[in-house]
Amino acid sequence: MHAPMLCSSLKHVTRPVTPCWVSSISSPLGLALADTDNDAVTDRRPGSTEMLPDRAMMVTMKNRLRHVLLVGLSPEAHDSIAPALHEEAFSVHTVDGSPFVLDLIRGTSFELMVVAHPIEGLTIEEVVDAARCAGSMCTAVSLLVITETQHLEQAARWIDHGVNRVVTLDWPRARIWQALADLLSDSPRVPMTATIRLKLPPELARDAILLQTSDISETGAFLTGFRTLPLGTRFQFTFTLPGMEEAVRGSAEVVRRTHAGTEGIEGFGVRYLSLSDESRQNIVGFIEHNV
Repeated sequence: MHAPMLCSSLKHVTRPVTPCWVSSISSPLGLALADTDNDAVTDRRPGSTEMLPDRAMMVTMKNRLRHVLLVGLSPEAHDSIAPALHEEAFSVHTVDGSPFVLDLIRGTSFELMVVAHPIEGLTIEEVVDAARCAGSMCTAVSLLVITETQHLEQAARWIDHGVNRVVTLDWPRARIWQALADLLSDSPRVPMTATIRLKLPPELARDAILLQTSDISETGAFLTGFRTLPLGTRFQFTFTLPGMEEAVRGSAEVVRRTHAGTEGIEGFGVRYLSLSDESRQNIVGFIEHNV
């Protein structure tokens, strides 16, 4: 990573023509969500009383430096994102929206981009095109859009076209931080093809559906098949690991969707919400044996 200008502390950039580079965000926490306040364990989205995953399922990031680009975030959006990015684990760069950013995206490798919508001087389409075009240094970047509720529907249209996650400012911070953790998870993934049975909410399917796993990790799996599911969908599942008789049982949530045209594979990533102790032990053992 090469930066034309370094800043000793994080600040919001008000001049779109010159980006302010930030070497790190000072914060007392990384993405170990169990150490935060009550927002970290309760999902308080409107109309929801469900709990976030138990502490054993929370994602704690490794101490490997990650490069993150924040584009056009308002002070409110910035305050929602910044505490989750630990100074020892992340090199965070923040810029306002301008055509200059597109060259930056095409020519610099980032592992995560957080982009505001709407954003003055840019569109989601321009950002996605710059990130996913042939020859871009960011073709594999995880792209999260942060927006307000009234713009959610418009932003969500890009979920299948280069955007991985969309969050809104009215989400509790822990929910937003979990979205970051989902996109930056370091959990080893092991290729594994197995039939997985999903019991969906009744408004999506009255009968169970069968899909396939493409890979699994200790925190989630990637699924492929004849259909995809909306982000945030929660379901019960069962599948059997190769060489084992006892089925893995638990619940999961759709946290990422991919598109064959932009990422080379069609499917969706899920995060485990709960697993039986035996199922968790079997998954850990299978991954350790196959990594």
